[in-house]
Amino acid sequence: MNGPVKIWKRLTWQRVKAADMRIKEPGKETVLALSFSVLYVFAAAATGLLIRSCPMPILGAARFTDDLWYALFFKTGLLLVVPAAWFLLRGYKPADLLPGWKISGGTVLWAVLAFAMGASLNMGRLHFIGEAAPGFTTGGLLARAFIGAALALLAAGIPEEFFFRGILQTRLELSFGRAASVLLTSVLFTAWHLPTRFLLSSGVEGEAGDLGSVLLGTGAPVFVVSLVFCLLWDRYRSLVPLIAAHFGIDLIPAVISMLGVTY
Repeated sequence: MNGPVKIWKRLTWQRVKAADMRIKEPGKETVLALSFSVLYVFAAAATGLLIRSCPMPILGAARFTDDLWYALFFKTGLLLVVPAAWFLLRGYKPADLLPGWKISGGTVLWAVLAFAMGASLNMGRLHFIGEAAPGFTTGGLLARAFIGAALALLAAGIPEEFFFRGILQTRLELSFGRAASVLLTSVLFTAWHLPTRFLLSSGVEGEAGDLGSVLLGTGAPVFVVSLVFCLLWDRYRSLVPLIAAHFGIDLIPAVISMLGVTY
């Protein structure tokens, strides 16, 4: 029996348990985080309708995710500024989401590797950048690449991992257990992606008005990625590599969009 027990312990090992993290009022904070994540789905639908009626693409970006309404207000505002303000006003510190994490050669290496793994998922689309680059001056190209990178980090990598893994999943785990927190966080993370795609998307993420294509092009891959990220957070409690990987996934598509290319 020792063999199976050891294997099970290895499979279910957690570097830091949620119960050992500093969470002031688990019950109340779980309800608040869960309510916010549900309301965020409705905010996504409202944002999609707003963009459809009054689009404001940043520097003529091709993707609606790089529209000013989406990137600045919906993502950075609602998913980063609002939760961060609540987090800080409650007396929490960034260290509360980084248990035992310190800057070192090892942690930097893991972040770089995570970024590379995330970016590798879209390496096949680099040719779009090469094809569009001659249409811009060097300065213009660098500026658009910088803005695309900033959006990928500040409107995607940081806010999504900060709220959904760092805040929501951790509190759901305390209330409902590990498996339920992983599954429910992934469902909610996927859910807010769908309304805007159903209203606005075209191409690989699905076609607007076609729910089946949106579920296949956006819902399925987002759910799988979220599931992997949730399992990694559940096991290792390392938010920085998750942010780095998320940034890597979104970087190339964001730069392509800033160059006005659709695919």
